[in-house]
Amino acid sequence: MVSIFTFNCNDVLLPMYTSALGLTPLQVTGLFSVFSLGLVIMRLLIGYITDKAGRKPVFVLGLVFYTLSYFIYSNAETISLIYMGRGLQAIASAFISISSYSMIADLNMKDNAHNFGKLDSYSEKGGLLGIILCFYVLNTPKLVDGWSLLFMICAIASIIAVIYSIITLNETKPMLNKSLLSISLPSIKNKIIIFNLAIRIFTSIVSAIFVLYLQSRFNSNLLQIGVAFLLPTVILAFASPKLGRISDTIGSKKILVACLSTLIFSLLILPYTDNIYLYGGVWTVYCIAITLIEITLNGVYVEDIAEEIRGTAIGKLTMGANIGAVIGPIIGGLAFQEISIQAPFFISSIGFAILLMLYMKHNTMMVTKEN
Repeated sequence: MVSIFTFNCNDVLLPMYTSALGLTPLQVTGLFSVFSLGLVIMRLLIGYITDKAGRKPVFVLGLVFYTLSYFIYSNAETISLIYMGRGLQAIASAFISISSYSMIADLNMKDNAHNFGKLDSYSEKGGLLGIILCFYVLNTPKLVDGWSLLFMICAIASIIAVIYSIITLNETKPMLNKSLLSISLPSIKNKIIIFNLAIRIFTSIVSAIFVLYLQSRFNSNLLQIGVAFLLPTVILAFASPKLGRISDTIGSKKILVACLSTLIFSLLILPYTDNIYLYGGVWTVYCIAITLIEITLNGVYVEDIAEEIRGTAIGKLTMGANIGAVIGPIIGGLAFQEISIQAPFFISSIGFAILLMLYMKHNTMMVTKEN
């Protein structure tokens, strides 16, 4: 529930803000890589700290870092300050994601995808509130001044989240058993990490240029971009737990094959969509498929991992994802700027097609639950 207070919609806010400051497409997408690079560096250390010191202090500290990043954004009118704020958000995100994933796995090892879906649901609700807030605050003649106020409000919301977490959040960290700390992950878990890394490369190629594409292709204003982004946010805010339940029921193999196929065709359709609202509809299908893949992989990964090393294990999974998220935006930004605005979609589609063929040929690479 705390995720609601973070107003988690930076993937939309930052590209629009940096566009208002006149940055190039590669500079804009570079923000995504800086964010993910910070996560790569921090993940393993934070996972270990989460197992050693506890989930709650790590989670609260992440919220504090988020608050500081919003204060920086509210006063940032140069690229260096924006990158500084983005890097601080990377640290905050690592603290929050690893600790929250560990808490969910601690509380219930059954129906993992459903529980991770609940987490995504609250995060999307935060994004929904952020978009509504964005529309309201940015209705001002001076755009950058509006951004400053918006980020200041987000900072205040993060402070509320810190206080709320300190008061209501319970520690879930199990008793430490030192004999288990040396246990290495099974090879099948490492394969999931690699597969998840590849998934993140191809998703971040497109997500990094989402706003830039809409502005270039449709000459979209703030309202139109918000509407295109709003539909998947609304659906995922309320449907993610149900998507997780579907994943737990159907099994990971069928979910991954269906979702990878959906991503391939969605990415081939999007560059040829002439109406921004139709684009938003196809984008919604794309986002649902991504969410299903993410919660399915997370659910399968945490199965049978010892409680005492769960934070460290989750740190490895998310580190792999963020390595992919460092690479993807660079590819997306270069393709968008140097080839064409449609190129990132085709590159990602080809990438997912390759992953689908590899998975179908070697589907024993991951544990699958079949009824």
